Amino acid sequence: MKEVAILGGTFNPIHIGHIIAAQEVLTKKNLDHIIFIPTKNPPHKNFKELASPHDRYEMVRLAIKDNPNFMISDIEFKRDGNSYTYDTLIQLKEFMKDTKFHLILGFDALKYTDMWKNHEEVFKMASFIVVNRANSDSEMAEEIEAKKLKYNARISVVKIPDINISSTEIRNRVCNGESIKYLVPYEVEKYILSHGLYRGEGLERLWVYKKWSKKFIKTRKIYTFIKCWERSNKTG
Repeated sequence: MKEVAILGGTFNPIHIGHIIAAQEVLTKKNLDHIIFIPTKNPPHKNFKELASPHDRYEMVRLAIKDNPNFMISDIEFKRDGNSYTYDTLIQLKEFMKDTKFHLILGFDALKYTDMWKNHEEVFKMASFIVVNRANSDSEMAEEIEAKKLKYNARISVVKIPDINISSTEIRNRVCNGESIKYLVPYEVEKYILSHGLYRGEGLERLWVYKKWSKKFIKTRKIYTFIKCWERSNKTG
């Protein structure tokens, strides 16, 4: 029986933190494959600057194409409505017989699994691999133990390097004209720049500053957002 872990997310965009986490799980859990699954409509998040499904799929594909143990699936793009882990597992189990599934997620996501669709069934269908970040080991241990007792969940922890990179930071850097070199794979960097992605990030915050405090218009932060907006319009 093959063992496969699912790493889902918006990947908006994918960055080296995702790649490193996946490789650490693959190696330390001795898995056959990691399946990257970009989400179409995450039900518990609201993104104002979400790249198209096609762009996010292509960035993931480019990021993982040189690793034979990494796979990508557009399964959630092909469904209508919100993206739910339960529905994804049902579909994967239909055409990936004799496969043991694991779900890779961070500690913050684990805390909110009670809000997932059919979460009790999800705990039965797959084991959970929690990748640690800068969390308290004692707090994480308590949460894991509580989930095990409540749902008879199978949960393990994989320690990964604490790389403080976020997709939000990358989008903001692109908008502000700053380098994202080495924060994302080279092919992803080229794709973002050549396709003009994330040039409008920060417009909503600019509007908020204007609305609530005119004095912020003179600050360096607002100046940066204005320049980003001007650059987006000139090049777009």
